[in-house]
Amino acid sequence: MEQKRISTVLLILFLVLTFAAIVIYFVSDDMKLFYYTGGAAICVRLMHYFMKFFM
Repeated sequence: MEQKRISTVLLILFLVLTFAAIVIYFVSDDMKLFYYTGGAAICVRLMHYFMKFFM
């Protein structure tokens, strides 16, 4: 049950970071913040993927 909870938290975090990256892309002029937010979202998604299929 613990692995499912961690998977859910990672998925929600990914969705929040992705939404934030989209908003930052259209609202802010600072592209570096967009890259960091999008990169963090990709890293979280990769952690979710590896945890789901390899554990």
